[in-house]
Amino acid sequence: MKESNHKLFEAVKWIVTLAAYGFLAYKLAHIEYRDELKHTLVSTNGVRMGFLLAVILIMPLNWMLESRKWQLLTSSTVKLSFRASLKGVLAGLCTGFVTPNRFGDFAGRVYFLPDSCRLTGVLLSFINSVSQSLVVTLFGVIGAGFYVSTFYPDINYPAYLIVVLLVLVLCSILYYAFPGLVKKIFSGKWAIKLRQAAIPVSKLSLRSLILFLIISVIRYVVFCTQFYFMLKFFGIEVSAVQALSAIPAMYLLITFTPSYAVSDAAVRGSYAVLIFGVYSANVMGITLTGILVWLINFVIPMLAGSFFVLKAKSWKSVESPSQE
Repeated sequence: MKESNHKLFEAVKWIVTLAAYGFLAYKLAHIEYRDELKHTLVSTNGVRMGFLLAVILIMPLNWMLESRKWQLLTSSTVKLSFRASLKGVLAGLCTGFVTPNRFGDFAGRVYFLPDSCRLTGVLLSFINSVSQSLVVTLFGVIGAGFYVSTFYPDINYPAYLIVVLLVLVLCSILYYAFPGLVKKIFSGKWAIKLRQAAIPVSKLSLRSLILFLIISVIRYVVFCTQFYFMLKFFGIEVSAVQALSAIPAMYLLITFTPSYAVSDAAVRGSYAVLIFGVYSANVMGITLTGILVWLINFVIPMLAGSFFVLKAKSWKSVESPSQE
């Protein structure tokens, strides 16, 4: 039985990884404006190249912040090292690459938790996703308000704002009430494993939840800055003030658009043109901005994560990460 489980695990991890690589290869083969991108990379001046280098150099900070947040989230369950946390986050990018809205992200993350903590890890990954979505929604609603009132004054934005704010309030209530809700749900006659998994989640304090939101805000500032720098690299003339409303509005649309991670490039490129087309007629540059940010911020870390997925020997073989 143990040998058959091991073979199944090996088959699954190779299928997931090969599927991710296959989807990626297909997407790169059909990427828009490939020749124009090559020309831009070769002919750009030093100042604009500096913006591209800044985007690349900032990228590790983005995922280090995410890894730190995951480490803090799981600290009530296991003393996870930063290295193990980073491995889990990057592996999650690989397992989430071929699933809708990166739903499979939790699978890679919880692998690097001890077997007894993985069910708790699934619940914690939900809190992690909601915390980032709350930040994107909050700033996105504010940014979209300024953007729409400036360029689309005829749109009934107040009605839209009321609906989105109601959703934001409900999500916020769920986020802060989740630990207590989990405690109440699993206090009944449920399976022992489920109750044990819920205990660490139910003990999350208000202070911890606020800390997770703060880290999410810092991450949000990081990837918004990356997008702004990439616009500068492609010569899209957008002021910092304009970017403060347009970039949050774009990320709000991206967050609430159902998609596969592999199709993110097309979604981001399309929304970038929709939002920034009012500032510039350079459709190619705007589209490539969305695509290149996706390649740097997601695909490169995903490839690193696939290495950790393939290196994994067995689902049952993981020891406590605190021992690393």
